[in-house]
Amino acid sequence: MKCQICGSEETHRFLSLGHQPPSDSFVTKEQLNEPETYYPLDVYYCAGCHLVQLGYAVDPEAMFRDYLYTTGANNSLKASFANLTKHLAERFNLGQKDLAVDIGSNDGTLLEGYLPYKIKVLGVEPSTIAEIAKQKGIPTANEFFNEETALKLARENDNAKVITATNVFAHIKDVHSVVRGVKTLLAEGGAFVTESHHLLSMVTQMQYDSIYHEHLRYYSLKPLIHLFGKHGMEVFDAELITTHGGSIRVYACKKGDHPVSGNVATIISKEEKAGLYTSGAYDQFAKKVTEAKFKLQELLRDAKKKGRRIVGVGAPAKGSTLLNYCSITRDELDYTVEKSPLKIGRFTPGTHIPIVEEARMLRDQPEYALILSWNIKDEIIPKLRAAGYKGEFIIPCPEPHVD
Repeated sequence: MKCQICGSEETHRFLSLGHQPPSDSFVTKEQLNEPETYYPLDVYYCAGCHLVQLGYAVDPEAMFRDYLYTTGANNSLKASFANLTKHLAERFNLGQKDLAVDIGSNDGTLLEGYLPYKIKVLGVEPSTIAEIAKQKGIPTANEFFNEETALKLARENDNAKVITATNVFAHIKDVHSVVRGVKTLLAEGGAFVTESHHLLSMVTQMQYDSIYHEHLRYYSLKPLIHLFGKHGMEVFDAELITTHGGSIRVYACKKGDHPVSGNVATIISKEEKAGLYTSGAYDQFAKKVTEAKFKLQELLRDAKKKGRRIVGVGAPAKGSTLLNYCSITRDELDYTVEKSPLKIGRFTPGTHIPIVEEARMLRDQPEYALILSWNIKDEIIPKLRAAGYKGEFIIPCPEPHVD
């Protein structure tokens, strides 16, 4: 297999999560008896540029055109985006004449944060969720971002002072076309700011459920430096943030436009100490993933043997990976609860667990609730307690346990 960034064939498969359906392909009642398409979910390490990546890329049309995830449904993410736009507006001195572009802009939540500053905004979003942003008055191009799209946008708009790509830069198949497009659309002295789940968090905190078909690449800093360098750009700053259980925010620019911060070397040093640039760390990670799977299965099985009822909390993409890899079905979970109206009434991909309103759980009072959105458990658990849930919580990662 060729590396997605450097093209090397020195790639080593260290983990297989089996064949799974796309994590956001929620099933309607009418589709329950129809066949689902499963794809391999295997993870590789490149010895050439140190990129961790999937071995198979699902056609983006199959994953993103009927996307059901909305950013605005996640309160912690909304707060994070508000802080980010404030920070970017101040750091790069954005004014009324400046344009800010968001790639994978979803329902426009991030771009809304710029509005108090009177900054011109433009979203790029390929899914039908773009309509929600348009209804909120956020200009949005309903298409995939690539070099061709960037050339078109550059003809129709000013060049962008800031371009963001939060939780999307690892999703796009032809990442080289994206970087070329960013360079085309970016103003001189501008900044391209990405947020992606950090490989360091995934490995050290056993976040194997963050591996799914949308996430083609799992970033540490060295591969990103290599990627941008191939296109006349460079990483000039980076910081570790708490979003999604531990993410990395990376700032890139046209080469020489900004001085390089010492943060870059500091983070690389942390990654090196964790062994992220050696294959052995990943073989050890894979072994621990298997152990975590068996431990969670045993915990759920023991509860069911005692006649306990178990439900899920949340229907995130990561939950789909966890449920399918650990073979958790309606035999274990009666249902899972959600707040997103786009998901309620559907069923989880592959495992076909019903997705219902939160009120059902509060009425039924099951003995256990498996937190599928465990990365925001500190937000979820107090709210459910305040709403009246009296049972116990099962936290699946990094170590399965009852809370």
